[in-house]
Amino acid sequence: MFLFFSNALCQDDFLKIECTVSPRSILQGNDGLLKIKIDVRSGIKISANPEFMIRLDENESLSFSKIFFAGSELNLPTTQEKEGIFLDPQKEIEVPFKLNESALIGSLTVSGEVIFTMLFQDNWSVKTTQKFTANFFSRRNYKIKKK
Repeated sequence: MFLFFSNALCQDDFLKIECTVSPRSILQGNDGLLKIKIDVRSGIKISANPEFMIRLDENESLSFSKIFFAGSELNLPTTQEKEGIFLDPQKEIEVPFKLNESALIGSLTVSGEVIFTMLFQDNWSVKTTQKFTANFFSRRNYKIKKK
């Protein structure tokens, strides 16, 4: 029965991650903002401990301050309940980045994964990951001098 349940439902059934990049078109050498919105299905809670994390995939075209972000660093609101402390992911997560001056021109992708622990109504939990991607366009910045 459990195997049937785990194969019948995927992580998207429990947690939906929507990502966008702002602005949609970025000049080489300019800043962008990765926006991550997490929507949790009713009856599921995201544990604040063990730590909720966002890991960004390395990308030669992009510079992030770092590639791992813990939930506590992201200032996500939490709620204290008798079962523990849980994240309230209503707030959109914003991760700034810089498009490198030598970035390729055209469609680029920011990707990574969210690492989290889900607690279900019947008090069982599972630590898992869910991948995300967001696309944007890189445009030539004619103000940058070729080296």
